[in-house]
Amino acid sequence: MRVLVTGSQGQLGHHLLACAPVSIAVTGMPRVDCDITDLASLRSAFRAVAPDVVINAAAYTAVDKAETDREQAIAVNSVGAANVGVVSSEFSARTIHISTDYVFSGDASSPYGPGAQAHPRNVYGLSKLEGEAALSAANANSLIVRTGWLYSAMPSTFVGKILSRLKDSREVPVVDDQTGAPTSAADLATAIWSCLRARSLHGVQHWVNSGTATRYEFAVRIRDRATEFGLLRNPPQIVPVSSSPAKSGAVRPHYSVLDASAMWAALGEPARDWREALDDVLRELIIAPRTA
Repeated sequence: MRVLVTGSQGQLGHHLLACAPVSIAVTGMPRVDCDITDLASLRSAFRAVAPDVVINAAAYTAVDKAETDREQAIAVNSVGAANVGVVSSEFSARTIHISTDYVFSGDASSPYGPGAQAHPRNVYGLSKLEGEAALSAANANSLIVRTGWLYSAMPSTFVGKILSRLKDSREVPVVDDQTGAPTSAADLATAIWSCLRARSLHGVQHWVNSGTATRYEFAVRIRDRATEFGLLRNPPQIVPVSSSPAKSGAVRPHYSVLDASAMWAALGEPARDWREALDDVLRELIIAPRTA
């Protein structure tokens, strides 16, 4: 089986290539080689790889910047997704597309199922929701996997940013009014590869690690475990604060936990708790420290 991974230099793309099954002929393409906003570029990539499956991990993920860079966010997350659907249909390829918990308003108090009413509160979430619809319309043989709060050892992720601030600040404020399901990019990548054998999976599905946390609780766990692992010495206090769209730029949902039980059952692989996965990320930093 031949698989094309778009957005291969991103957080998820990196992990998809790192844990690809040996039986799969996988080709990762960064934007410079496969620009999903450009149909000609996309068709060229498909001709070169002739994929049976395309995993679209390419995305515009700068949530705050999207508020003022709406055109580019829509181009990548909506038009780009539509293009992937069109070209994958032309090549009779199955599509696995990655979407987000930010398609929801955050007004719920229990996990959102795949069929829950979507109502994004920011441009990023809107662009991703439009991309879901466009992709589905272009290619019926598609699987859309919503996830959220991805983290890894990469410096640009929440884990890397918190560790950097803990090393450089006397006090670290972190919002305590946003709740989600922190999800390991490595664990999600493994689950996505498992989707290749679950041919019955289609439409919209959810996949996250089990367990929930506020951003503040997530940060405290990072600090405490990083200190135990010797990555930090005498870290400063983490202070819970309220979120402020005026400061960040984008309104974020206060509650965006996804109900992934259906996809866990379909894959026969219940997700592990995010805290266990976080320990693996911190151990990775011990073995191969990255510049934060």
